[in-house]
Amino acid sequence: MDVHIIVKLKSSYEDWHEIFAGDGERRSTMCDETRTLVGQAGEKTALVTLFNVDMEAMGAMMTDPGFQKMTETYVEEHIPFSLTPIGPPQG
Repeated sequence: MDVHIIVKLKSSYEDWHEIFAGDGERRSTMCDETRTLVGQAGEKTALVTLFNVDMEAMGAMMTDPGFQKMTETYVEEHIPFSLTPIGPPQG
Protein backbone atom coordinates (compact mmCIF):
# COMPACT_ATOMS: atom_id res chain seq x y z
CA MET A 1 0.00 0.00 0.00
CA ASP A 2 1.14 3.54 -0.71
CA VAL A 3 0.62 6.13 2.03
CA HIS A 4 0.55 9.93 2.04
CA ILE A 5 1.05 11.65 5.40
CA ILE A 6 0.29 15.25 6.28
CA VAL A 7 2.61 16.20 9.12
CA LYS A 8 1.43 19.12 11.26
CA LEU A 9 4.59 20.65 12.74
CA LYS A 10 5.35 22.27 16.08
CA SER A 11 8.83 23.23 14.88
CA SER A 12 10.19 24.71 11.68
CA TYR A 13 10.18 22.52 8.60
CA GLU A 14 13.98 22.64 8.51
CA ASP A 15 14.33 21.34 12.09
CA TRP A 16 11.78 18.57 11.46
CA HIS A 17 13.36 17.63 8.12
CA GLU A 18 16.72 17.15 9.82
CA ILE A 19 15.35 14.39 12.06
CA PHE A 20 13.24 12.96 9.20
CA ALA A 21 16.25 12.71 6.91
CA GLY A 22 18.28 11.03 9.66
CA ASP A 23 15.62 8.33 10.18
CA GLY A 24 15.74 6.73 6.72
CA GLU A 25 17.17 3.46 7.96
CA ARG A 26 14.19 2.91 10.25
CA ARG A 27 11.74 3.82 7.44
CA SER A 28 13.46 1.36 5.11
CA THR A 29 12.25 -1.49 7.34
CA MET A 30 8.62 -0.64 6.53
CA CYS A 31 8.62 0.87 3.02
CA ASP A 32 10.61 1.34 -0.19
CA GLU A 33 12.73 4.19 1.15
CA THR A 34 14.32 4.78 -2.27
CA ARG A 35 10.94 6.13 -3.45
CA THR A 36 10.04 8.23 -0.38
CA LEU A 37 8.94 11.77 -1.23
CA VAL A 38 8.99 14.64 1.25
CA GLY A 39 8.31 18.35 0.97
CA GLN A 40 7.14 21.47 2.71
CA ALA A 41 3.51 22.47 2.15
CA GLY A 42 3.31 25.48 4.42
CA GLU A 43 4.94 27.17 7.36
CA LYS A 44 3.91 24.36 9.74
CA THR A 45 3.07 21.50 7.37
CA ALA A 46 5.17 18.79 5.72
CA LEU A 47 4.02 16.15 3.24
CA VAL A 48 5.45 12.64 3.11
CA THR A 49 4.60 9.96 0.54
CA LEU A 50 5.71 6.38 1.22
CA PHE A 51 5.52 3.49 -1.25
CA ASN A 52 5.08 -0.26 -0.74
CA VAL A 53 4.32 0.25 2.96
CA ASP A 54 4.07 -2.69 5.34
CA MET A 55 1.13 -1.32 7.33
CA GLU A 56 1.76 -3.54 10.36
CA ALA A 57 5.38 -2.36 10.53
CA MET A 58 4.29 1.26 10.07
CA GLY A 59 1.80 0.96 12.93
CA ALA A 60 4.49 -0.53 15.16
CA MET A 61 6.90 2.28 14.27
CA MET A 62 4.35 5.06 14.84
CA THR A 63 3.46 3.71 18.30
CA ASP A 64 7.05 2.94 19.30
CA PRO A 65 8.00 5.03 22.39
CA GLY A 66 11.40 5.80 20.84
CA PHE A 67 9.78 7.21 17.69
CA GLN A 68 7.27 9.19 19.73
CA LYS A 69 10.03 10.65 21.91
CA MET A 70 12.09 11.56 18.81
CA THR A 71 9.18 13.40 17.17
CA GLU A 72 7.33 14.93 20.14
CA THR A 73 9.23 18.24 19.98
CA TYR A 74 8.70 18.58 16.24
CA VAL A 75 5.32 17.05 15.35
CA GLU A 76 1.86 18.05 16.51
CA GLU A 77 0.06 15.38 14.46
CA HIS A 78 0.56 12.80 11.69
CA ILE A 79 -2.49 12.51 9.38
CA PRO A 80 -2.10 9.42 7.15
CA PHE A 81 -4.03 8.64 3.96
CA SER A 82 -3.89 5.54 1.78
CA LEU A 83 -3.22 6.13 -1.91
CA THR A 84 -4.68 4.13 -4.76
CA PRO A 85 -3.29 4.58 -8.26
CA ILE A 86 -5.79 5.82 -10.85
CA GLY A 87 -5.85 3.98 -14.14
CA PRO A 88 -6.07 5.66 -17.53
CA PRO A 89 -9.33 7.44 -18.34
CA GLN A 90 -12.04 5.23 -19.75
CA GLY A 91 -13.53 6.63 -22.86
